[in-house]
Amino acid sequence: MIIAKNNNITAIFIIIFLASFTEGCIKEEFDQSKFDASLDLRSGLAIPIGFSHLAFEEYLTDSIVGEELRIDKDGFLSLYYFAPLDSGIMEDILSVSDATFSTQLTNQTGSVILLTTPGATFSLSDSVNIPVGSAEVNAGIDSIEVLSGTIFLDVNSANLTGTVTYMINGLQLNGTPFSITRNLSNPDFTLSLNGYTIIPEHDLAGNNFLKCNILLTLQTPSGPVSSGGTILNLQANLTDIAYETIYGDFSGYTIDFPSLNIPTPFFSKLNGGEIIFADPKLKIFFSNSVGVPFGIYFDRIDAIDRSGISHPLSGPGVPLQASPKIIGYPSLNQAGQIINDSLVIDGNNSNLSAFIASSPDSISIEGSAEIVQLSGAATTFIRNDSRYSVSAAIEIPLWGKADFLILLDTLEFDYLSSSLPPPEEIEKLIIRTSITNSFPLTAHPQIYLLDENRILIDSLFTGTEKIEGATDTNGDGKADPLKQAPLDVELTRAEIDNLFDARFLLIKGSIMTTDFPGIDVKLYSTYFLDYNVGLIAQIKVKTGE
Repeated sequence: MIIAKNNNITAIFIIIFLASFTEGCIKEEFDQSKFDASLDLRSGLAIPIGFSHLAFEEYLTDSIVGEELRIDKDGFLSLYYFAPLDSGIMEDILSVSDATFSTQLTNQTGSVILLTTPGATFSLSDSVNIPVGSAEVNAGIDSIEVLSGTIFLDVNSANLTGTVTYMINGLQLNGTPFSITRNLSNPDFTLSLNGYTIIPEHDLAGNNFLKCNILLTLQTPSGPVSSGGTILNLQANLTDIAYETIYGDFSGYTIDFPSLNIPTPFFSKLNGGEIIFADPKLKIFFSNSVGVPFGIYFDRIDAIDRSGISHPLSGPGVPLQASPKIIGYPSLNQAGQIINDSLVIDGNNSNLSAFIASSPDSISIEGSAEIVQLSGAATTFIRNDSRYSVSAAIEIPLWGKADFLILLDTLEFDYLSSSLPPPEEIEKLIIRTSITNSFPLTAHPQIYLLDENRILIDSLFTGTEKIEGATDTNGDGKADPLKQAPLDVELTRAEIDNLFDARFLLIKGSIMTTDFPGIDVKLYSTYFLDYNVGLIAQIKVKTGE
């Protein structure tokens, strides 16, 4: 007699093997041909209680891992976690500061200036420096191509007639320096700088300024202005400058990236033990249309384990402030183009293998970008639409070695009393599992019996039972399916009684890669696991009186 039951004991072996990668399985009909119930028992009874075919490639279509799991053309599997680190547009983070400047022009002739004779004139000249700079960085500015902005100039004088001429050689429109003459009766004016180019001069301290030359031509009547007295007051304002492109040296300017935390939920499925990946990689990707050499460095990169303990990433492959990674940037003739670059940190240039072996729940990254100085007379540029972006990816090929424990939730188990005769009528009861495994993973399962109050009452396995891992038998680099002899666990009388009293099963198992720790193994989407689980019972023969 065969009584089929649709329960979830399937999970006993499937989840032990693959809980660290997936959840669930593909259910198919019980295959009687794969379940060998021949034990030469008198009055035998075979009950299929669990069955499954896990075709990994089919399962991965609906895997909860989603975009985290990548499959190469040959079926090789990798975990991939990606997150943006920072991005920005330069017009939002770098500006030209407003400037207000005022000064006095005094009588340095040594005598009184007094024009009373008809037709008399007197000329004198001076200059003022209007500051040009940025609030964000002390840049050495070569030139600024202006989209919009204004310059305001005004003089205030008493008892003077004549004209004032403003000449600013560093303020040019189509290559022509700016110059304007105003009557002292109406000397102030505001100039729109749309389309102008600002070409500042520099003092010994490295400050940028526009030099405004002033020519004052006095006519009768003017004065008197005593020796050392004030001839006029000058005010200059440079405001609301929006640039198209700034050329110069921006070295020292730093952008601090916001802290990034990348969750790595893969590791949260592990419980105890260790897993060592053969070739993990941390990749940093850069996209840059800013015409400056950014030096990228990291203040810290930490693996945060489930206890909240930080494990720092270190090694020569991790850029530090003293030795940053200089990312690619467009040259002057590439203005407007985006240059892509990347940085790969792996086990050859860091402690990344041990870093990942800490089984982090997340990876925390804190970094910055500082503009470094070019050698020689080379210039760099920043356009208003120049932008940068930095992102990070953790790539973990499922290739390595592992030895860890899995503890699963309880499963309901309360139907045996309706499927088997009472325990006293059972002479022998065997749990049999028929398995074909192509995963390079070996499992030592354990099943704990819990009563209705979830109190532990027994365990079913002795600890010596093993689901054998597959190996590569033909040298193609992939494990080949292994059909192992049926796995039998004969229950003692006490275990039979406890099985009938059980209402829940608690599954716990240890997993290790085939031939652990001798070799690294790889996981492919083509791997599968077939198994059938059942009970084989010998019933006591009742003889009539």
